[in-house]
Amino acid sequence: MKLYRRGVLMKKGYLIAIMMILFLSGCGGKKAYSYNPDESSIFIAKDGTLKSALVQKIDTKAKSEELKEFANAEIEDFNKLNSVNQVKLEEAGIKNDIAKVVFSYTSFECMQGFAKFTQDNSFDLKSVEVYKLSDIDISRMDSIEIPDGIKGDYMAVIDGKADVYTEGEITYVSNNIEFNGNTAKVDGFNYIIFK
Repeated sequence: MKLYRRGVLMKKGYLIAIMMILFLSGCGGKKAYSYNPDESSIFIAKDGTLKSALVQKIDTKAKSEELKEFANAEIEDFNKLNSVNQVKLEEAGIKNDIAKVVFSYTSFECMQGFAKFTQDNSFDLKSVEVYKLSDIDISRMDSIEIPDGIKGDYMAVIDGKADVYTEGEITYVSNNIEFNGNTAKVDGFNYIIFK
């Protein structure tokens, strides 16, 4: 009887230990979203870094390697002209006649300049800024009002038109813009609160 009881207690102990490890490692924490878009869009990370994706159906028999080579050539040409603002290729490929290219940028100005350089009109943005809510005084910011009860850790202030993905779950978008999970379609001056 004592051996049986000791075995049950050991199993419960292991179960509790596993649950604690999962909880402490973040499995029970805030969900972070990766950027795997199925439409042309931008991605805003918690630290303010930006990515953009061009996603388009194609009817040619191009290969992923050709798309990657083309994207790298565009990046190389742009980066030669703009040594301060650098662009990196995150992903380039073609699958089921859908071409997808994802770029990352060192700044908003870099993203805006690269879009102009490549004639990318998938977004039309004048500015994107990201703030950690605990680091700013919202009352000092013009045109920003966060309703009571809205929870979040970060705020992205966006002026322009784009399909936006955020690294964390969106909890509020100004101007009654609809959102779902970590995505929202913005147009004009908007701010997004996300976890």
